[in-house]
Amino acid sequence: MNDNPRVRYIDAWRFYAIGLVIISHILEFSHSIYAEMLPGLIWRIHPLGPLGVYIFFCISGYVICRGMIKEVAIYGTLSLRDFYLRRVLRIAPPLLLYLFVLGVMLHTGMIETTVPQLIQSGLFLCNIDLAGQCGWYVGHTWSLAFEEQFYVVFPLIFVGMRIAAKRRKLLPVIGALLAAVVLAHLAQQAALADYLSMFGYMLWGCAFALYEDLLRPLLKRMPMALWCGLCALLIGVNFVALPMFLMEGIYPLVAPVIICAVVFGTPLHQPLVGKLFGHAWLTYLGQISYTIYLWQQVATADHGFTSPFVVFALLGGVVLLAHVSYQYVERPLIRLGRRWSSRRDDAVTPGVPIADARGA
Repeated sequence: MNDNPRVRYIDAWRFYAIGLVIISHILEFSHSIYAEMLPGLIWRIHPLGPLGVYIFFCISGYVICRGMIKEVAIYGTLSLRDFYLRRVLRIAPPLLLYLFVLGVMLHTGMIETTVPQLIQSGLFLCNIDLAGQCGWYVGHTWSLAFEEQFYVVFPLIFVGMRIAAKRRKLLPVIGALLAAVVLAHLAQQAALADYLSMFGYMLWGCAFALYEDLLRPLLKRMPMALWCGLCALLIGVNFVALPMFLMEGIYPLVAPVIICAVVFGTPLHQPLVGKLFGHAWLTYLGQISYTIYLWQQVATADHGFTSPFVVFALLGGVVLLAHVSYQYVERPLIRLGRRWSSRRDDAVTPGVPIADARGA
């Protein structure tokens, strides 16, 4: 595990994000008892799952863009080949393993899904309704689809517009995306507006990476009460009935900014918060959260068990599987991707410092 406190607290955020997804799935789908006991609460619980995914999006944009900034600072350019190679080796193997096991379970009659749905998930198209519905067991890969589509396009924009050299060039990109979302709403194209708005979470994460030297000192001065209030707002807004135009029109535009402020403004200097975001077990669970996210869908499905507590035993198995996968499959492939990259740290002379490479 990495001892860098910044990495540790971001990993902790990944754990809490996956926790929101799992809580939502358990209460909504794993057993009918929850709907019977809490009939008026279930529909309010549902947005917690997407909120967890939005937190992931924000973190992904930050981590990916920060890595690109560092590469440009050290080598002078960003190698698209190396970037895509590392992404494929990080994302594809755990997903393909999951889809393979689902295929075996389908063949043996253990689950109900279809081969086209598995293929659609493997092609990262479960976020496009025109391609068809992906069903329960791979439907959650809609989030992976958004991330992979972002990873394909954003590095091209980053290189083509030389954003590392002039970071302010990202602002028109964000502005264009926000304008497109608004225009899609005005044209009553709700599906298109929702699709485009998802990329806003990752773009704002990228913006924080580019302007980290300016934003982090400001967020460090955020009062604890304000940070707690923003956290409560992100969750509490789902428990009240707000007008549709607020939730579908305004929320997607402001939520990415609030989420990024909450995540990157985490007051680690506060003893309790420091413990909540610095515990070794929590941060490790955040590191293996990708595989947990994939497999929790099987654990939280309604398998018809008499007891609603079986899901917790299944989730324990998922965590164990994720640990084994991370240690013996994912980490070796991550290292392999680095070795296969065309550049070597000892074969080049470092370039300008990161702060200078970002420009104004």
